[in-house]
Amino acid sequence: MTRKSKSPESPLDEHTVQELELQERLIIKYMKEGMTREEAAMHALADLREKMDRG
Repeated sequence: MTRKSKSPESPLDEHTVQELELQERLIIKYMKEGMTREEAAMHALADLREKMDRG
């Protein structure tokens, strides 16, 4: 499921949209494991930082 930008002047580029979608999926995954939304968001951000640091 990919989302299309509603306006051609959207400030979000494709890479940013992909990162946000990944973050959203990670948050949902962690919430299913029993974390609160805040805990899940912190873990998802940490995972994204790790991923960006590696490559």
